Amino acid sequence: MSTIERAGERLSATRQALSPDPRLSNARNASPGEAVDTELESPSASVKVHLPPSTVVNPDISLTSLEQGFLLSPEGGRSRTAEEFRIIKRPLLVNAFEKAPDGVKYPNLIMVTSSVQGEGKTFTSLNLAISITMEMDSTVLLIDADVARPGLSRRLNVRERQGLIDRLVDETIDLSQVLLKTDIPKLTVLPAGTAHKRSTELLASGSMRRLLSEVASRYPDRIVLFDSPPVLETTEASVLASLMGQVVIVVEHDSTAQGIVKEALAHFETTDNVVFVLNKCKVSLFSGQYGYGYGYGYGYGYGYGAYGDADAAQK
Repeated sequence: MSTIERAGERLSATRQALSPDPRLSNARNASPGEAVDTELESPSASVKVHLPPSTVVNPDISLTSLEQGFLLSPEGGRSRTAEEFRIIKRPLLVNAFEKAPDGVKYPNLIMVTSSVQGEGKTFTSLNLAISITMEMDSTVLLIDADVARPGLSRRLNVRERQGLIDRLVDETIDLSQVLLKTDIPKLTVLPAGTAHKRSTELLASGSMRRLLSEVASRYPDRIVLFDSPPVLETTEASVLASLMGQVVIVVEHDSTAQGIVKEALAHFETTDNVVFVLNKCKVSLFSGQYGYGYGYGYGYGYGYGAYGDADAAQK
């Protein structure tokens, strides 16, 4: 055999070794947490590569690459912020899966809002979503419903992607086409989508109600979180609140007056399902109480990580 022939055989073998295995393509396209054929064998040796079912291959959103200090660790380590969100999520999960409030059809639909801008609703929405994914048996769909000023979509660098509004305008769009995978296997994101001048009417439409029914009931372990517009700055928030099972209002400590909170509550049809998180408190308010610097209690003014009901907030 000539030197040229031997070189051609080696080149052919190299190409075969580098050809993508169709099972690897399946793994790349798998949904978060979906089991795939993960046992791949190298053509050149008996080496098997195992991809855990929980691995998200090529996620649309990499949360681990975002600003350090802004997000909780998906690993669920001990920190003041992690402990606070553990306290915040617990009553919400109880209401969603164990004892739903009377008359609430979908208690797993949870809206996070604020009275005005800058109180930390997007920070709370995203970290609450991550904290809930730490549960052994809960998944999260996080929806950017602040369609006029989609801060969540900007934070996640998906502002130009199709999302909620596009799906409401055109119900023939398959929901799976606009859902984005993250590198946290149990967390999926629906961006705000294309801006629309009739966004309030779209959120109040039959299309929105059908979408809510679909996302709330498709998976029994799912929490659906909505990052909503501020109540006093858009009409979308009060429309959205009327469709929710639970509402969380973020209040900035030492900044938002109680009168502003009362004005925001007046925009809701009912406050029976409304609770509060007091944000941006000083650590000194709680240091030494529980070892992590967080506070917990019912009522208005307990601090970041506090959880209180709407009646107490007006007293």
